[in-house]
Amino acid sequence: LSQTRRSGGSYDRFRDRLMFPILDLNGKVAGFGARALGKGEKNGPKYLNSPETPVFKKGTYLYGLQLARQQIRLRKSAVIVEGYTDVITAFQAGIKNVVASLGTALTPAQGRLIRSQTKKVIIAYDADSAGEAATWRGLKILQDSGCLVKVAVLPEGSDPDGLIRQQGASYFEDVLS
Repeated sequence: LSQTRRSGGSYDRFRDRLMFPILDLNGKVAGFGARALGKGEKNGPKYLNSPETPVFKKGTYLYGLQLARQQIRLRKSAVIVEGYTDVITAFQAGIKNVVASLGTALTPAQGRLIRSQTKKVIIAYDADSAGEAATWRGLKILQDSGCLVKVAVLPEGSDPDGLIRQQGASYFEDVLS
């Protein structure tokens, strides 16, 4: 995706970023999410998504749902995390009912989407101030969507990706329990 400069010309919107395709329920690419590889303000925001279009509305997708849907229905529960790598690491570790809300701003449309797959939802956002605030907002949205919501209490300063890598999948599953 190229971005037009005010001064003329264009540049790659996702330059110097690791890109993640965001798929619809049929497995078709609807948009992209990208994480900055460098640190600092000159790299822009840490996460950047495709711009809103008639096809891609960020608040209507859950990252990984097309892969997790079968396990969500089998296990009769879904785990919602913040990031793309949280989903990928969980999936690689055998925890396959995990989806991400494309950031911390869970929307009513995402709440309805997850409710269409299961009633029981576990929020496992990062254990930091942004994750805690997002958990409270997400809890209300999911309850309003008709979900039975539990909150996983992660060790302070941790995230699902790091917990699984450092402590293992069984530890993370214990945290979810």
